[in-house]
Amino acid sequence: MASSNGYTIVEGLPTPQVYHDLRKLAGMTPPPLEAVPKALENSFVAMLAYETEGMLDESTPSPNQIPVAMGRLVGDKSLFLMLVDVAVHPEHQRRGLGKRITKALIDYVDAHAPLAYVSLVAEPAAQKLYPQYGFKDVQPSIGMYRMRRDRIVGGEVINEGR
Repeated sequence: MASSNGYTIVEGLPTPQVYHDLRKLAGMTPPPLEAVPKALENSFVAMLAYETEGMLDESTPSPNQIPVAMGRLVGDKSLFLMLVDVAVHPEHQRRGLGKRITKALIDYVDAHAPLAYVSLVAEPAAQKLYPQYGFKDVQPSIGMYRMRRDRIVGGEVINEGR
C-alpha cells in the first residue's frame, strides 16, 4: 500500500496474539486474549505496519513477519466509527508510524464512509496527534467509558467495576 522510511502500511488484521502483544508492548491495556478473535473479526478496517525489508512484495509481508504497528476502525461501517488500537512497538516509535497508520485509516473512512462520525479516546501521549487529522475536543460533551475488567494506567493496574 504505502511504503516509506523503511516501513510499509498494509490493510489487514493482526493475529490475536500479535494484537494482544503489540498493545501490551505499546503501554496500552492488554485485552483478554479469549475476546480478541471476535473483536478483530468485527473490525471495519485495520492497518498494519511492517518493516519493508522483510516484505515479499510491496503489499505482502513474509509469512513469519510480525507487524510493528497497527490501528483499527470499529463501528456500524456507515455513520458511527471509532478509531482504536493505534499502537507502535517501542523499538519503532518516533518514526511517524502512528501518523501514517492514522492517515491510512482516515483516508479509508473518507473513501468508504465519508459521512461517518469518527470518535476516539486518546491517551495523554497521543493527544497532539489526532487534531492533525481533523479531530476536535468534544466539549461541552465529555467522554465516558465503562469496562468490567482491570486496566493498566501508567504501569498501575486499576480495578474497574469489581
